[in-house]
Amino acid sequence: MGVSVVRSQERPASNPYTQAVVREVLAKGYPTADKKQVLELTRFTIAPKAKLPVHSHPGMQIERVMAGVLTYTVVSGEAQVTRGDGSELLLEAGKTTELRAGDSLVEALGMVHFGENRGEEAVVLLSSSLFDASKPKAIF
Repeated sequence: MGVSVVRSQERPASNPYTQAVVREVLAKGYPTADKKQVLELTRFTIAPKAKLPVHSHPGMQIERVMAGVLTYTVVSGEAQVTRGDGSELLLEAGKTTELRAGDSLVEALGMVHFGENRGEEAVVLLSSSLFDASKPKAIF
């Protein structure tokens, strides 16, 4: 198993939906020698008034809100939300919720969703993902 620490910042190509989103890979590694999956620890910083495009991921991703308020919508599938107080919510297709500092969520393979920062301060997410290494991190 190879493990590396990467401090890179990626900004998605500009499009009508996405504004200033910084993806910073804090660490990554490959769980098996064939490197078919990649495990990453990532920090996302989403600028005020930014709206992410509708997308899915090629594997499981879990996130914890560290700062700000993320308005989060499930388009298809479902997401498991755990509030900072320990209460749980199953967010089903067509539903939207606000995620605040201390809240976390689990996004399953192929679940379609999007997020928005409707506020005046940046949203910061700490994320861990286990993705198919041959596919893009987000599928639009």
